[in-house]
Amino acid sequence: MPYSIGVDLGTTSLAVAVGDELGTRAAHLSPHLVEPSVAFVAADGAILTGQGAIDAAHDDPTRLVRGFKRRLGDPTPVFIGGVGIAPEALLAAQLRDVVAAVTEQYGEEPERVVVTCPAAWGPYRREQFARISELSGVRVDEIVADAVAAATFFARDRRLGEGAILAVFDLGGRTTDAAVLRVGSDGPEVLGTPEGIEHLGGDDFDDAVRGLLDQRLGGRISALDPADPADAATLVSVDEASARAKEALSVRDETVVRLDLDGAEQAIALTRPDVERSIRPMVTTAVAALQRSIASAGVDPDDVDVVVLAGGSARIPLVAEEVSSLGRPVAATHHPKFTVALGAAERARARAAAGRDVRPTQDDPSRETAGAASLVPTPTVTGSEPRPAARGRVRRRSVLLAGLAAATIAVVAVAVAVTGALSGRGDTPTAESPAAASPVASAPPTVVAVPAPPTAGGETTTATLAFPILTESSTTTGLDWYVQSNDASGVWGITPLAEGEASRPNLALTQTAEGFRAVWTGDAPAQLYAQSTSEVIDLDDIAADDGALVFDVTRNSGEATFFEVAAHCGYPCGGAVDITRTINGVAEGATERVIVPAACFTVSGLTPGAVDTPFLAFGTGALDLTFSDVRWEDLVGDDPSAVRCSP
Repeated sequence: MPYSIGVDLGTTSLAVAVGDELGTRAAHLSPHLVEPSVAFVAADGAILTGQGAIDAAHDDPTRLVRGFKRRLGDPTPVFIGGVGIAPEALLAAQLRDVVAAVTEQYGEEPERVVVTCPAAWGPYRREQFARISELSGVRVDEIVADAVAAATFFARDRRLGEGAILAVFDLGGRTTDAAVLRVGSDGPEVLGTPEGIEHLGGDDFDDAVRGLLDQRLGGRISALDPADPADAATLVSVDEASARAKEALSVRDETVVRLDLDGAEQAIALTRPDVERSIRPMVTTAVAALQRSIASAGVDPDDVDVVVLAGGSARIPLVAEEVSSLGRPVAATHHPKFTVALGAAERARARAAAGRDVRPTQDDPSRETAGAASLVPTPTVTGSEPRPAARGRVRRRSVLLAGLAAATIAVVAVAVAVTGALSGRGDTPTAESPAAASPVASAPPTVVAVPAPPTAGGETTTATLAFPILTESSTTTGLDWYVQSNDASGVWGITPLAEGEASRPNLALTQTAEGFRAVWTGDAPAQLYAQSTSEVIDLDDIAADDGALVFDVTRNSGEATFFEVAAHCGYPCGGAVDITRTINGVAEGATERVIVPAACFTVSGLTPGAVDTPFLAFGTGALDLTFSDVRWEDLVGDDPSAVRCSP
């Protein structure tokens, strides 16, 4: 029987649903119905996903990667074993594996495939996500927003009529998404602006439970050393026990957690009120995103017919309780983890029934060359073969730290599988594009800086607190410099500064006695940036005291078509400021001091207390600049010569 599928590539778990002439239903990928959203990158470059990845990590847990979906759009690759892997390559491996598994179950390929992504993603991240079809070799017929898929399933399941208004609140393992939709003749349509919180979900609730256990044990859990193999194994078991306790307290009022510490079993009693007190502030923050989404939709809150709960963490009673405080009916499906996949399968089934988008035949050359190696040099994407059972879940934090350690020593002198700039750039729009007047679309959002008025004078401001990035030609310890641009094949690659030089197509960076000289050679976009090699940089005090990013720049020659400075706090968290007019206003051969207030960055999304990239310069056009004395300083944001910013 012909069938179609909907795929929800979640941040912590992956769900697939099947749609055919009998209706839609969850696909059984494993005994737990859903697959863990993890990937294992072997030494030979092969990528395993799901339970196969966890099994493979038994021998080398440092090669197991979690949470890579959140990295989509970040051109800094995920480093495993010193090799950079693009997040979209890992997502492509997941898609290929699940389609292969379903094909094996049903004896034939699905007729249609619909995949979902967060409604809050902008065009750039959606464009990068769309590449997983090409990289995996799987023909994707439609990419639909998670909220639209959830509303599609719920509206059909509850027989909601045209004009009904739904709010979808999707609380997953690591992210929160909210959107408002109206049921139309062609399906649900999004109203207003969807809201997304990238670092708030069920994993944070697990950490809260773990904190409670640590308190009850007098800090014995926090005293464990992750670098010690025995302690690391204990921490894995604590993480698993915390997750089980959270799930148990979603269906009953109390539970007992049993942990093996120092060879002796410890029994800790927890109650639902205990956990609710710990997670309530996080749930309140998540619900605030839902409130903002409703406000942006331009409808009266009383006009919302129902709030639909989706995502595995929606099963926590406190979540429904807090959402119901909005005064609207709250509903959830029997399996919230599958709501999105079921809606995607319904759309895929409808497409197949209508006979739209005829599939290419097996002789279609695009079908034969859609593998990961056809566009960019990515590791081999292979099926997940069974391995011996793993001892347990690898701690998320240790995997991330391992990736950061690898990033500090890897020499990436060739283009890695990355297709966008750190500031969230895609291809430069053409002259026919609506964005032609502003050649680069920025994510994080960009504010436009206006140079200080020529008459601006008065006494300059003296800083009392500073974070140096580049002092003359000496870079601050703990920061590494990189250059990024597209190569001839269109791949956005990265080259680190080594022995005072870093060169990519369209941009060359050279360390000189006067500073860092950067030469952009054409209209194709390119950028340079300084990134922390270890801890995040706390600029809270500087930002709070009218601080600013300050640097001296010499315009040796040329003119910028577009020029932007940015700072990031773990992409896509960050802020960017368009200073094209300021750069072009520097007289050729002259040196000027540029002061960009911290408020310009924070208003466009920067979290100053968690900065990992304190300076980034992105530009297009033939331009030769020298940067020196780059730093963040307090008090100087209101200096008379500082630029003025507006959205």
